[in-house]
Amino acid sequence: MSAYVALRSAHYVGVLMCLSLLVGGCSIFSGEAKVYKNAKGSVYLKEIADWSFEAGHPAMIDQMTMLKVIKGVVTDPALKMPAGGSKPMRVFSDEDAEFLAPLLAQGLSQAKPEQIVGFKVSSSAGSGAEPTAGTLYIHKGSIYLTIAPSQHNRASGFVPSSAARLEKAPSFVAMGSSATTLVIDQQALAKAPIPASESLTVATNAAPEREATTAGQFQANRSLYSESAELNGDELLNKKLDELRDAREANKLKDSEIATLKKEAVRMKKELRQRAEEVKALKASKASVRPAPKKKSAEAHRVH
Repeated sequence: MSAYVALRSAHYVGVLMCLSLLVGGCSIFSGEAKVYKNAKGSVYLKEIADWSFEAGHPAMIDQMTMLKVIKGVVTDPALKMPAGGSKPMRVFSDEDAEFLAPLLAQGLSQAKPEQIVGFKVSSSAGSGAEPTAGTLYIHKGSIYLTIAPSQHNRASGFVPSSAARLEKAPSFVAMGSSATTLVIDQQALAKAPIPASESLTVATNAAPEREATTAGQFQANRSLYSESAELNGDELLNKKLDELRDAREANKLKDSEIATLKKEAVRMKKELRQRAEEVKALKASKASVRPAPKKKSAEAHRVH
């Protein structure tokens, strides 16, 4: 009986441990998961070890909104003044924005509440610019974008300024103590137009003659992107909807497994109580039933 109770107790403890891992969201296999990677750059999912962190993921952000986010980031003019010194300096070029927008949207649609989306992108070959790295996550209707600061490139504002504010970057993004985070309001951003390519100068480490890209080149890039967006828009939307359905099915399966484990835990707990009561009753019955004292046998005496 004791061996049986011990075995059932061990089984019960094992079930509770599995249940706590599922319900608490604890992941043994923490780290990074690649969304996409090539010579141009990479996008990945990074798990945050801080248990107080919880993002609004998975999130469906359309590609045009992501373009507004990426193209709206500007850098400190004091680091590298553009030709003429009168226009804001964009951190990301059109090519960078068109590379990152669909991948960041895909990353947000796949991210879990305990994950953020990280990225790194290299500017066009020959520009002389160093790769730009950053992180992105959604929280309470706002997009939190952090760019890793460098000697020649540091995010210091957003266009339009009414849609975003700056605050000190949290430690879990691991972008350095001097990093700042752009908190971008999604509703305000939705009302703002996409920054025109020719209205902002792109900030790089190259010489001023390399930075001064002509308006005609920007216009050609934008026209090419518009045609591509029209062709691939429906395909991208269908893909995102399929991914969202898959994520929902996975969550339903997880909820079903948790419910089954909960029922098993309740049943086993009840069974252990019953077994404990049986053992207690058995011990009590053994203590109450004691053998009667033996009577002395009669001795036979010879009568003289």
